[in-house]
Amino acid sequence: MLSRAQIDSLDRLPGTILTVYMNTQKDEPARHLPVPHSLTWLRNQAKSIANRLTSTERDQFEAQWNRVETFLDGRPPHEKALVIFAGPNTWELVPLPVGVENDLRWGRPASSQLLLLADEHKPYCVVVVDRTKARFLRYQFAGLREIEEYLFPLDDSQWKTIDMGHVTGQRIHKTRGSQRDSYDHRVEAQYARFCRETARRAASLCRREKLEAIILVGASHLVVPIAAGIPPQFRESLLLIREDLGGIPIQELSPRLAAPIREWQQQRAESLVSDLLSARHGVFTTPDEVIAELQKGAISEIVVASDFAPSLFECDRCGWADRSTEQFCPKCRTRRRIATLKEVLPRLAKNHKTRLFVVDGDPAATLRKAGGIGGWRRLTVSDRTLENRALSYTR
Repeated sequence: MLSRAQIDSLDRLPGTILTVYMNTQKDEPARHLPVPHSLTWLRNQAKSIANRLTSTERDQFEAQWNRVETFLDGRPPHEKALVIFAGPNTWELVPLPVGVENDLRWGRPASSQLLLLADEHKPYCVVVVDRTKARFLRYQFAGLREIEEYLFPLDDSQWKTIDMGHVTGQRIHKTRGSQRDSYDHRVEAQYARFCRETARRAASLCRREKLEAIILVGASHLVVPIAAGIPPQFRESLLLIREDLGGIPIQELSPRLAAPIREWQQQRAESLVSDLLSARHGVFTTPDEVIAELQKGAISEIVVASDFAPSLFECDRCGWADRSTEQFCPKCRTRRRIATLKEVLPRLAKNHKTRLFVVDGDPAATLRKAGGIGGWRRLTVSDRTLENRALSYTR
């Protein structure tokens, strides 16, 4: 699991940090390479970086690289990829169940790949309900982790029983008819309250854990009333899976949910790309325009194809980036370096509080034909007022 809070804490690591992105599992296990190809590549990168440093900096760099090599030597991989942040007083490991682009950086913590992965694999709140409880789970990278559980403590101890059985006495009678109906109504009222509370808890978890969507799993008579209680701001990112899977363990639940969630993700991506490309106003659909407007703070949401990775020139001093081949920054006249969109875009989106959506498959192919990236203009106060008026006229 990968959270924004975790990435933010890594960004704040003090001092000069060695950041290592490494695929730890071989793509071709049958080859049984004695040294993973990724580690060979990283060793070559380490030599290249060391040759560019001063004597003192080289000693500091090599001290951290030696720590990394010692840690990796003979270590059996338990993950698909590993990210390491190493410094004089720092040692942070981030295991990942998906592959990364092998990379080695010396300086400030390099978190762009993690930011991009967090945007590409947004976490969801999965709520699995049955007649006894609701399980709240975090779904990310096609895996599940339990957050909390809410039991449905149906208490009828103070109610009249449906049947009192064989009893004697002039004032004791068997209950039936309207009294049985009254009991059933009370039970249904309790479940209605449980459904409202489940909806409230799901929305609260999404806000607290920064979860992107709510996925309700259970029989229709439970998930439908829960969905009705979900606050409006979460309705557009709500999925109902109408299967009674309440008694299934988490390990078996993940593969059962993976296919419907993936299908839903693709439908959302198709809708997102279609809305972007069909809009006549308020959108930017050329890479240069999107990158420039993003850095002005003028874009609220961006959608980008997962394999769209053009090169940019970025200023190390002020951070301005564009696709111009000018060696000096147009803002501060500092010499610039070559970077990739995947490296720059997640950081710019974070700095300007812009939501980033990464799409693949057919939606990505459609978006690539139009430029590979697009975004929506951030609404001003007056724009929102006009939009609200327009909505009120169409209701």
